[in-house]
Amino acid sequence: MKEIVIRDDDLSLENDHPLFNSFTFVKGIGVKAETTLRELGICCWNDVIKKQCPELFPKQKWNAIWNGVNSAIEALKILDISQLTSLIPKIQHWKMIPNLIDSIAYLDIETTGLSPHYSHITTIAVYDGVSVHDFVRGDNLDEFPAFISKFPAITTFYGKSFDIPFIQHEMGIDFNQIHYDVCFLLRRLQIKGGLKKIEKRFGISRGALEDLDGYSAVLLWKKYKQTKEKEYLDTLLAYNNEDVINLEFLLHQAYNLLIEKEQVFTPPLEFPKKKIINPFQANKRVVKEILGRGTNLYR
Repeated sequence: MKEIVIRDDDLSLENDHPLFNSFTFVKGIGVKAETTLRELGICCWNDVIKKQCPELFPKQKWNAIWNGVNSAIEALKILDISQLTSLIPKIQHWKMIPNLIDSIAYLDIETTGLSPHYSHITTIAVYDGVSVHDFVRGDNLDEFPAFISKFPAITTFYGKSFDIPFIQHEMGIDFNQIHYDVCFLLRRLQIKGGLKKIEKRFGISRGALEDLDGYSAVLLWKKYKQTKEKEYLDTLLAYNNEDVINLEFLLHQAYNLLIEKEQVFTPPLEFPKKKIINPFQANKRVVKEILGRGTNLYR
């Protein structure tokens, strides 16, 4: 796991951050105790560090909060993911997104089928916020475990139920990272549907890849293996890459909607202004052929 050190002056503990104005991550501290603290002028982690226990607040609970806050601060400084996941309940992991946003791997796989028992991985795309990295079966797929281990957090769409179990079954990887599954974050906001439907809801267009789907990816791989024509693989990788590139924007949207829903009065997470380049382009002839469903998958 990559160690990323955060300097003390980088870690602002004021209450403009959903994690730093929360105390309910501490065992035994509920919403009622948190509300009481706010009424007593303790609104963020910075207040806990700089102030004494309020006269009307139980000393035992204060000590628990003080210890929890200081432990979390130390873990955040070096992004000690093991410590953070033991301190912060999973339901509150989304509050750490601003801390991890520059260190997230956006991940998606393509396979020959839906079951890891009868199918295998064909390609894996990973977007690190700057560039896309592709891992292809028969080429460099074995380099994926070492690469993904460098990241303290990953983001997927429905990956907790599909991508990660599939990878674990085939490669035996232990994913110790914090995992943001955009599908389930959005479901907490009553936003449901597959990735393509969600993308359209948020105004994302895939251009020439618009009508391709998971079954198309299966067909593309089959045609590539049959013909060895690079156009099929390039189109498959272009499709796979779009999945991970778009995840970054969707994670920002999910976070901003969650702070709105939870009425956490913190600034929204701004999506960086940058040109994201997909290193592969879809071949129009190949797309037309695949969408014609002229290929017999089982031939």
